[in-house]
Amino acid sequence: MATVVLGILIALALGNGLRVIYRAFFKGEAACCDSGGGSCEGCALKKSEMQRALDNSYRARVEKIAKFSIRRTIDVDGMTCEHCVANVVRALEKVDGVQVAAASLEKQSAQAGLSKEIPDEILRDAINKAGYRAGIITV
Repeated sequence: MATVVLGILIALALGNGLRVIYRAFFKGEAACCDSGGGSCEGCALKKSEMQRALDNSYRARVEKIAKFSIRRTIDVDGMTCEHCVANVVRALEKVDGVQVAAASLEKQSAQAGLSKEIPDEILRDAINKAGYRAGIITV
C-alpha cells in the first residue's frame, strides 16, 4: 500500500513538472520570476485583463517616448513576466536623465525617452543591476 501511495505522489510531482515545462516553452507562459515569494504582483489577474492593461500602458509610454528627441531602444534578456517588465521600467526611470521608459515582454526590449545624452553603459548598468541582461542599444 505504501508503495502505491509513494508511486502516486511521484507521478503527481512529475506531472506537475512537465506541465510547467510545457507551459513555459510551448505556450509562452514562462514561470514567474519568483521575486515576490513565488508569484508576481499582477499574476493573480486573469491573463486577458493583465495583457490589456499592459498593452495600454506600453502604448501610452511609447507615445510619450516618441515625443523625445533623444531616445534609446535596448535589447533585454531575462524578462519572464510582467513583474520583470515593471522592474526594468523602474530601473531605467531611476537613471538621471531618463524621463519615461517602457518595456515589452514580447519584444524582449525596452525603450527610454531621455532629457539629455546618457552614456549607453549607464543604461546597461541599470538594467543589469536590476537582474536582467542588457544587450544592444540603438538610437
